[in-house]
Amino acid sequence: MTAWIQEWTPHLPDGAATARILCLPYAGAGAAAYRTWATAMPPGAELHAVELPGHGRRLPEPPGADLTEIIEALTPLAARPGPPLVLFGHSMGALLAYELCRALTTFGAAPAALVLSAMSPAHLVDRTAQRALAENPDALLDHVRELGATPPEVLHTAALRELVLRTMRADLRLLAAFPDPATDDPLPANIPVTALSGQTDRLYPPHTVAAWTAIAERWEGMHVLPGGHFFPWQGDTGPRLVAALAQTAASAARPA
Repeated sequence: MTAWIQEWTPHLPDGAATARILCLPYAGAGAAAYRTWATAMPPGAELHAVELPGHGRRLPEPPGADLTEIIEALTPLAARPGPPLVLFGHSMGALLAYELCRALTTFGAAPAALVLSAMSPAHLVDRTAQRALAENPDALLDHVRELGATPPEVLHTAALRELVLRTMRADLRLLAAFPDPATDDPLPANIPVTALSGQTDRLYPPHTVAAWTAIAERWEGMHVLPGGHFFPWQGDTGPRLVAALAQTAASAARPA
C-alpha cells in the first residue's frame, strides 16, 4: 500500500476478500491505533487504516495536512477495485470518514457503508475552542493527559512529549477547519449510515452523536456501548460490531 494506508490483516488473493474496512484515525493517532483490531476481523475481512502525514510511520513528515489535501489523496486509493468498502471513523476520524464518503460518492465509488464513532457532526463541534486549545501549550498538555490515550511515560519524556503535542496541535487545527455537513444534500439511500457512541463519553455524549441522522437518507441507527470516549479499545465489542456491520453491508452490496 501507499504511505497513506496501512494494512493490518494479511493480504488476500484477488476475489477472496469479502469486505474491506478502512479506518480513519482520531486526533493524535496513527494507523497503528487499529492494529489490534485485526484479531476481531472474521475470515475474508480486510482491515486497513489511514496514516496521516506527521503521524505513526510518517512521523518525520510535517503534520498539518489540510482537509482538501487529505481527501484528494485518499479518494483514488479508497476507490480502487476490490471488495465492498466500509468506512469507519472514530472521533476526528468520523469527520474524515464523512468527508471521504461524500468525495467517493461524487467520484462514482460510493462505499457500502459508513460507520461514525464518538463524534458529532462538525456543526456541533466547538471549533473556536479547538483552535484556542491548539494555541495553548499548557492547556493542550492537560487535554492530552485527560484523554488518557497517551502512555504517561511518553508525556514524561520531553522529546516524545513534544512530538505528541505537535501532532495533536495539527489535528486540533484540522478539527477546527471541518465544514458543516450538507444536511440539505444527505448521503444517498444506497449508503447505510450507523453511529456508535460510548455510554459515558463526556466529550461527545450519545445525544450529540445521534445528530448524524440528519446527514443520511438511510440511517441505520446508533449503538451505545459501555465505556467512555475510547470505548472501541475497551474490550473487543466495538471492533467486532464494526466487522459485523461491514459483513452485513458487503453482503447487501453483492449482486443477487
